[in-house]
Amino acid sequence: MFSTLINRLGDWNPQLMRELRGRLQLRNGCLVVATSLMIQASILLSFSSQNCTSYVNNRCVEFVWKLDWLMIFRTLNWILPLSLFSIGVYLLVSDWMQEHRRGTLNFIRLTPQSSQRILWGKMLGVPILVYLGLSFAVPLHWVAGIAAGVPLAWIISFYALSLVTCGLFYGLGLLNASLTKASYQGLAASLIGAWLGSLFIGVLDWHFDWQNLTYRDLGNWSWFLWNLGEAPLQLTLWILITISVSAYWVWQATNRMFRNPNGTLLSKQQSYSLVGSVQIWLLGLFWSLPRQFLTSQDALFGCLFGISLFSLVVLLAVSFAISPQRQSLLDWSRYGQFQRQNSMVKNVQMSWWEWLWGEKSPSSVAIAVNLGITAIVWFPWLLRFPVAVNDKVKAIAGLLLCANLIGFYALLIQLMLIIRRKKPWIWAGSTLSMTIFVPLFILSVIQVEFTSGVQLPGLWLVSVFGAPWIILEQTSAFTVLFSVLGQWVIMAGLIMQLTRQLKRIGESASKPLFANPNALPNLSKVR
Repeated sequence: MFSTLINRLGDWNPQLMRELRGRLQLRNGCLVVATSLMIQASILLSFSSQNCTSYVNNRCVEFVWKLDWLMIFRTLNWILPLSLFSIGVYLLVSDWMQEHRRGTLNFIRLTPQSSQRILWGKMLGVPILVYLGLSFAVPLHWVAGIAAGVPLAWIISFYALSLVTCGLFYGLGLLNASLTKASYQGLAASLIGAWLGSLFIGVLDWHFDWQNLTYRDLGNWSWFLWNLGEAPLQLTLWILITISVSAYWVWQATNRMFRNPNGTLLSKQQSYSLVGSVQIWLLGLFWSLPRQFLTSQDALFGCLFGISLFSLVVLLAVSFAISPQRQSLLDWSRYGQFQRQNSMVKNVQMSWWEWLWGEKSPSSVAIAVNLGITAIVWFPWLLRFPVAVNDKVKAIAGLLLCANLIGFYALLIQLMLIIRRKKPWIWAGSTLSMTIFVPLFILSVIQVEFTSGVQLPGLWLVSVFGAPWIILEQTSAFTVLFSVLGQWVIMAGLIMQLTRQLKRIGESASKPLFANPNALPNLSKVR
């Protein structure tokens, strides 16, 4: 029966079977189980005490052992998930880097297994000894929780949150190991996992009153119409869904990177769903603010400032994730034209389809679509905000200025990835950082020299992200209009440069030779 089970497991996921055979050795298993039992015994001894029940001649003749079940339970609350977040991540990332150095990772890609099953085999098989050790500690954790009177719903939710967070950390570890091939990835991922895991467990531990065994200090906040601060069950489900969706998108990027290391992290279609889901999630947090005390222009601009910064981070990350590198753009520019000419679809329609959905086409149109999705999500919230119409018009102008800058940054990223460089991502990130922070630094130095008024408001609006929410009230409509036009002129120049670069790299390598007959070899002399 056992051999039949092993064979079925090998048929379902050969990669998992490979990992289990390499790690589930009798010696390793016994060592892990013994270590787990010793740690549990140490915890029981640390939180146990003797209580004397009978004295004879001032000497204790009968006593009972008393265990502090609550402290045992809380201690295991830290040990169990941190073992997954730290040791599990370290083993997974180290194994991944070792496979990469030996070249076996490329061999695994050539197997008929799907990339999802290979990744699942890695995530389930590599930390199997950690799972084995924790499985022997779970019964004590359950017994301690029940003996301490901890609600069963809290224990179940703790396990659910720990599992989805573990999946998120494992996916992030594999994704980072796929992007950066540094030798210290395993140790770095382990330390980061331990740090983030400590914050995660600390939040759960802090907001639970262990004396009265109830939740506390959840605050008065909501997501759309659900008041999460007053409903712990709904709050737990919301956190569980949020982490699960985050783990799903990380999984999609990890799967694509493993399947094609030279491709993009996300497809354009996936980016539309990602941006829409993130913006709807953020909208739920801000949805109830207009019904509360935030009813002034300053409150509106303050909210939009935070929303703009969050959207900037999300859209820049999406820009890097969907922007193809030089070789992909070269293939698309050189051979895409031939495919369009031989397609049954009209050339214009086919071209737009490639810009919107193509894997190797530039990301500029896709970023514009993502900006449109962001605007569609937030426009109803802006309209229902209880401020004057004039303030809403200013808010729309500020959003337009911020959207133009995000589009400019996305074009700059794609343009830098076309240039022939050894590490284009570093060049793109460095150029983007300078574009964001250098104008802010220069204009701030100029502003310090003056005691009143905003100096060079047009340059602030054109080049500094987030500036509209600070200086828009002090700026004339004429300046705002010319700032928008100036941004459009700059973006048009970048689009022209991008088109020129695509046309140049798309030209056949033999075209210059045929254009210059003198450069061709004289075959008659060769004969």
